[in-house]
Amino acid sequence: MPLSLLLLSLFLQACVGNPNCYESKEVLVYCGFYSSETGKAGSIEKVSVRGLGSDSLIYNDKTLSKLALPLRSDAQESVFIIEIEQSSIVFRDSLSLSHTNNEWFISMECGCIVLHTLLDARPGGASFIDSVCIVNPEIKNAVTEHVKIYL
Repeated sequence: MPLSLLLLSLFLQACVGNPNCYESKEVLVYCGFYSSETGKAGSIEKVSVRGLGSDSLIYNDKTLSKLALPLRSDAQESVFIIEIEQSSIVFRDSLSLSHTNNEWFISMECGCIVLHTLLDARPGGASFIDSVCIVNPEIKNAVTEHVKIYL
């Protein structure tokens, strides 16, 4: 009988959820918009963003002060097309982020997530992005600004 109680308690403990599974598994790069003249944070209206090579929009016609963008885990570079509409004219530019991809094991129950380290950030130079600056290269599953985009 004691053996069956021991097996039952082990079975019940195995069914208890792992608290690490409640940890966010979403890993995004956060980019804030800033004025190239004043250096102050700001927001822009009618912004649409999509990843290059993807048909789906990340943002569509939104007013934003920052972007939360998913980096590609199958490549060393992620490129985003950013469009701003002003007075019925659409301005298009791009943001290229070079990065490493590092799998991080959370637990047996939760699996792995891919963390990133930013190596370089470049504007496309086509339109409205003046410059970009990496302020925190370590991309983890936490909400913190990584890139400043100067307009």
